[in-house]
Amino acid sequence: MAVFTAIAAAITGAITGVGFAAAFAAAGTFTALGLATSVLAAGIGIATARALGLGKVPQINTADPGTTIQLPPATFNRLPVLYGKVFTSGPIFDAAISNENKTMTYCIALSEETQTGTFSVSNIFMNDARLVFSGNTVTSHVDPNATSDTSFAGNVRVNVYAGGSGSGDIIFPTSGTGSTTPASSIVSHWGANHTANAMVFAVVQIDYDAENGLTGLPTMTFEVTNSLKNPGDVLFDYLTSDRYGAGLANTDLDVNSITGTANTSMKGYCDELVPYTDKSNVSTTNERFEINGVLSTFDSCSTNIDKICTHSATFFTFDVKQGKFKAVPNRAISAAEQANCLVYSDNNIVSKIDISSTELYNLFNAVEVEYPDKNRKDQLNTIKLEIPAGDRNANEPDNVLSYKLDLINDNIRAERLANIDLNQSRNSRVIQFEADFSGIQSDVGDVIQLQVINYGLINNFYRVMRVSEREADLGMVTAQISAIEYDADVYGNPAITETPDLGLVDLPRIPTITSIPTVKAFNGSYGNLAALPNVFGNVIVNQAMKTFGAGTQLEDAGLDTGNANIASGTDLELITPQLYDLTDSDPGDYTFTAEASLGGTITGAYDVAFRNNVTLTFANATSVVNVNYGGGGVYLIGVQDFTPQLVDNKKVSTDPVTNGLPSDMKIANATIRLQGNTTIDASAAAIRKFGNMGFAMTRITKGEK
Repeated sequence: MAVFTAIAAAITGAITGVGFAAAFAAAGTFTALGLATSVLAAGIGIATARALGLGKVPQINTADPGTTIQLPPATFNRLPVLYGKVFTSGPIFDAAISNENKTMTYCIALSEETQTGTFSVSNIFMNDARLVFSGNTVTSHVDPNATSDTSFAGNVRVNVYAGGSGSGDIIFPTSGTGSTTPASSIVSHWGANHTANAMVFAVVQIDYDAENGLTGLPTMTFEVTNSLKNPGDVLFDYLTSDRYGAGLANTDLDVNSITGTANTSMKGYCDELVPYTDKSNVSTTNERFEINGVLSTFDSCSTNIDKICTHSATFFTFDVKQGKFKAVPNRAISAAEQANCLVYSDNNIVSKIDISSTELYNLFNAVEVEYPDKNRKDQLNTIKLEIPAGDRNANEPDNVLSYKLDLINDNIRAERLANIDLNQSRNSRVIQFEADFSGIQSDVGDVIQLQVINYGLINNFYRVMRVSEREADLGMVTAQISAIEYDADVYGNPAITETPDLGLVDLPRIPTITSIPTVKAFNGSYGNLAALPNVFGNVIVNQAMKTFGAGTQLEDAGLDTGNANIASGTDLELITPQLYDLTDSDPGDYTFTAEASLGGTITGAYDVAFRNNVTLTFANATSVVNVNYGGGGVYLIGVQDFTPQLVDNKKVSTDPVTNGLPSDMKIANATIRLQGNTTIDASAAAIRKFGNMGFAMTRITKGEK
């Protein structure tokens, strides 16, 4: 209980509030889309899929207090904004202790509540184990090996709320116990003013149970889904939120370019169904792009807008003609659109034309993308696409473009985006010129046609990357245009197969052995140590010696049968069979020694028998095999005048090959038995016992070859 008390003091002492979104960056940030020809020529041709932050090296900052990891309480923590489906946790923002210091309650912030979209919870994990609930109460948990365990049953309770702390805000559980319980009824010091307004959060209660490891808050992971996931809808939500986003009004935006349903708009383009092969090898389709991830409110608005557009192959630009921000999908244009492209020729170009291309040694021929994989609980996965050797230029060296996607959590969409980037980087011709004032009609992302015969440009198409208005000395207004070569083949749909579920990633666990046959130790005729020719009494001859090696050493002593009537001819287990874990011990020969002292009253000649029995269990990923080392032992007949010290030795091997087993078998455990019987004192009221029993398993390898 003292542990919980200390945790409560630390948490409540640290919490003073939860931060919210950073201020909106200046609008000028979004107009700075210019790319100098020299930069493009140096190998950043992937710009057509990157509206802002072109070709950024991924920065992995696990300390960002606004992302999906579970964080301790701190005044600088901020709420992330969650879109789509995410495996996430978040900062602890409150805690309470109750029930005579036996129950700890933690409040974990998961996300800002978005302006639209519905939140739900699918699965909840404690460390790596998936929790199974009845209402809000854990009844069992399932580990990554699909093994169910009930050790947490009744001691862990979870409620999740979206938008507030009232009973109507509960999104988990959806029925049963706790499904209508307001957070104020769980967190002891909360009242009517603790509304947790516009927040998605979890309340986790844990009853102290040191035996089962419940002494604090483990890592909690929530599979949370926000129905708001189309990139166009996500961008519009973020742009118009004054709580966690840019706070722009609708009048500041070309709304149709963002949320329109035609494929010329961001939403319509991302909603197009594209074929792929699912993990069951079935051909199907899904939406071209989705946002499944969180935006950190520690990042500037321009950075987060960049991320949304980056993950959906869309430009975000400012249309000076409308005086509004708009989105332009980076897509293949239709034949009709191509026929209507604005034409630039000697009639409207008023400057020289600069043409450059990417240097051979800067030309990308492979792309490697890191992304969180939803089929692996958002653990990072990697895809790599390569240009076939036959399609490379002569003497072209390997050059891999590497980056990380935060808001795509499946290989399907990651490969679609990477395919555009890699193909676009191969279309390396970049053009720059000045046009007369008519050039102002072109926007970033537009495809234009060039017809300049002197430059060999006849019906060539380029995608505009920058438009800058300039005023000449004589007052003439011109438009400087930078563009990159356009090829419809860049946007072809690659053949993609979904990654399978992760499955088991740890070493196979040994199945529980529910039944081991009892060995009949002393049936039939007995002889003194007939099964151990190299051992007599407690002496081991030299040729049986082995060098001492690292490995599992078993020992127990002082065992006693107590006062027991150990009758002659009865195979009695002198101790409860003992199970010892030998995982990772060195394979080889071990000496197993057991000893005991006989107790009882000598009234005449008597017999006594004693031996040990060792059952070794081996296992691999598919099967379990038991190898029994029995036989031998001590059997004394007609003893009259002393109670002997009884010692039984045998050699056992933990090497699977020595035991005739496959080499991939590994030693798992040993089951130890001590067995015996005696006829000492044949009277009905006799007390017969074995005392001072013990056993040891050692490896001696001196002289081993």
